[in-house]
Amino acid sequence: MQTLQARGTFTQEDSDYTGIDRRLLLRLLSYLLRDPKSVGIAVLAILGVAGFGMAQPAIIGLAIDEGIRAGDPEALAFAGIGFLFVTVGHAGSTAVQLVINASLGQNMLFRMRMQLFRKYQGLSLGFYDRQITGRLIGRMASDVEQVGEAVTEGAIGLIADVALLTGILIAMTLLSWQLTLITIAISPLMLILGMVFAKIARTAHRNMRAMRSIVNGVIAESILGMRVTQAFARENVNAQRFDTVNRQQARATFRAMSVSASAEPAVELFTAISTGLVLWFGGSFVMGETTGVTLGIVTAFVLYIERFFGPIQELATRWDTMQAAMASSERVFEILDTDETISDKAEAIALPDIAGNVTFENVGFEYEKGRPVLRDVSINADPGDRIALVGATGAGKTTIINLLLRFYDATAGSVCIDGHDIRNVTQDSLRRQVGLVLQEPFLFSGSLHENIAYGRPEATRDEVIAVARSVQLHEYIQDLPFGYDTQIEERGGSLSTGQRQLVSFARALLADPRVLVLDEATSSVDTQTEGVIQDAMEALMVGRTSFVIAHRLSTVRNATEVLVLDEGEIVERGTHHVLLSKKGLYYNLYKLGLSAGGENIEASVARGASTSEK
Repeated sequence: MQTLQARGTFTQEDSDYTGIDRRLLLRLLSYLLRDPKSVGIAVLAILGVAGFGMAQPAIIGLAIDEGIRAGDPEALAFAGIGFLFVTVGHAGSTAVQLVINASLGQNMLFRMRMQLFRKYQGLSLGFYDRQITGRLIGRMASDVEQVGEAVTEGAIGLIADVALLTGILIAMTLLSWQLTLITIAISPLMLILGMVFAKIARTAHRNMRAMRSIVNGVIAESILGMRVTQAFARENVNAQRFDTVNRQQARATFRAMSVSASAEPAVELFTAISTGLVLWFGGSFVMGETTGVTLGIVTAFVLYIERFFGPIQELATRWDTMQAAMASSERVFEILDTDETISDKAEAIALPDIAGNVTFENVGFEYEKGRPVLRDVSINADPGDRIALVGATGAGKTTIINLLLRFYDATAGSVCIDGHDIRNVTQDSLRRQVGLVLQEPFLFSGSLHENIAYGRPEATRDEVIAVARSVQLHEYIQDLPFGYDTQIEERGGSLSTGQRQLVSFARALLADPRVLVLDEATSSVDTQTEGVIQDAMEALMVGRTSFVIAHRLSTVRNATEVLVLDEGEIVERGTHHVLLSKKGLYYNLYKLGLSAGGENIEASVARGASTSEK
């Protein structure tokens, strides 16, 4: 069932195209035309290959008729020198064509991938929330690759084949129109069979790619879940599952290779049939001496035939390649044409240095029209305030953070920093002054220094060391063989959970934002590490306006104000002890698991009441 489902998804992604979309094709060719010099050289190379290729058989025919049969050594020598010249020209033109085609193709792929990557960087998080990561990677990898192949191998190859066929037909017609008609008599059948072969081959290769994708998915899943697999002794079951998909992939690959391999014998068969007809009729013409056909002309035709049917078969294949690539190009351009829902206004200004006053004024938001996630949310945080966001999953805590960072725009009301509506300032200037620490820290491939300095790549080593000391990370780094130059494995796998959190704290501290957004980690760590993390968080929040999605009691206790959210609304607000004394929703959430260290709730309420009386 998994195989069928995966294949269905793949087939939907690789849906057939029944024709060539001229608009898409022109847009694709525009990538090539950005390098007009190389395109010009490619055209000259194509003409050179066609012209020199057309001359070679004709020269051999002349050598036979004017040199060998006529007994003229000078004519024979002249033909030999001429043949050597055109052969060198043909080889040189072919080499230039191959190199230029490769250069054009790689330059096109580079431009398209770079454009697509930049587009990915600029799209809002709302776009990514609706997409599957694997498909987005597929656009960048396989789709762009197929589009590049369609243009270089398809479009340029199609032009080269047409040029070669045109040159051969002209040469054959000039030598003997009768033999030309005999030669091309079976060409339509060859073209039809070529199109059939191309369609069958495309289906076979699509199935092969689908199975390859499934096999890769099974391998990736097995590796990522190896701990669970071994814990439940599922090694043999997984091996059997892999054996099944591996066999299916082997069969699909064999079918694809078999179809592709059958094309060459077909071309050889048609070449042999046409050669036999030319020898039969051509020989008769030579012996009859009534049509002007000579032995040299018949020889030239035999050589032309060897070059004639290959391009015909390639025409069908290249046309089919271009058709198949239309779906890929449409998917790529669909992303490139996607509106950046969060974009800077033309009149947007750079956010000046801020003190850190943050206000939400009657803010409402909905991810989907008609389904509000936030309703009439109002918040006022003065510089240095600590705002703790508390609520059940789906209450709207993360949405508030997303709006503050302008990953989304409010659908009602406004979000302001120091009186500036964040929709009126540039995103870059906003996010340079609003720091973010995620619940699950994301570390990039590179050194520890590069990860800490991610928000400020120009930071010096001394600055990086200073922030590492502040979050109690420096001593650990010093114990590593390469210190701050230690390379981080994928997503920080070589570091513990607590160490990754400390790196993310150091990264935020080095960026020195005036407003800090922090989603507390829920991962369990040992007591000593927990204390280090708490101290590092405290160092990070000092002097900054902080918004924290709180999971620890200590964080809530120290908050200037606790906002309790329920179904997108702020239902309670106040300090920790005040809210406990009210015995409302916050009190219930606290009982369900917000408390840490086994603190007695009633004692907390009593202390809160005592403090209020004083």
